[in-house]
Amino acid sequence: MRGTFDFDPAEREYGAATAAIRQILAEWAAIDWFVPPREPAAEARAARLLREHNARARAHLPEVFPATVETRSSGGGWREFTALRDRVCKQPWNWKFSALKPLSSHHSKARGWTLSDQAKHCVDLQNGGAPRPGDLFVRVGDVVLWNGLDPDLYDEARLPRDGVEPARWYLGYACIDALECIEWQLAEGNDDLEGNPFLPLLRCYAAGFYPFSLDQTTLILFAFDR
Repeated sequence: MRGTFDFDPAEREYGAATAAIRQILAEWAAIDWFVPPREPAAEARAARLLREHNARARAHLPEVFPATVETRSSGGGWREFTALRDRVCKQPWNWKFSALKPLSSHHSKARGWTLSDQAKHCVDLQNGGAPRPGDLFVRVGDVVLWNGLDPDLYDEARLPRDGVEPARWYLGYACIDALECIEWQLAEGNDDLEGNPFLPLLRCYAAGFYPFSLDQTTLILFAFDR
């Protein structure tokens, strides 16, 4: 299940970070969601990508990201995927909002980047404007919003009935990762992706593995069975 954009990232300009953002968008749109891994070495690659993510994140926020993380493998179908979702939803630790959001916020502040400054020339919907496909932001008066860069993924016809709701839940969080990945690069103000901690997460999804964080040091890598 692949998503599509209503624009070609290669035709859009995003300032000094243009090349990097085009690559992020291209990799994001190319992910085939909720299918088994295609390569025998995909599990090792996914575990390596999570360690890479953690190391990059720790360089900026060591009080939140530990020196080492444990990755465990899990597999199955939608029943097992949903059980993992239910498990992480019931725990106090929330990976996205206890770790990833603070990481992104810390980095933006350290670089002096703000959403309002970045978007000062974007379209204001309150004045009757309309964003162009591929615009990153829109304004509603003084409020700046991301311009819905989620690929068109929500085709329920391509999912079994028991997969629709957990898929929506997971994609909602994954879409945040993609936006944080872009925001990181805008704050960096260049096209060097080597230090971006969110890109390894997108590549983990692309490898066919879906991380679930049990606590600050333990992540489960879930893959769908063939």
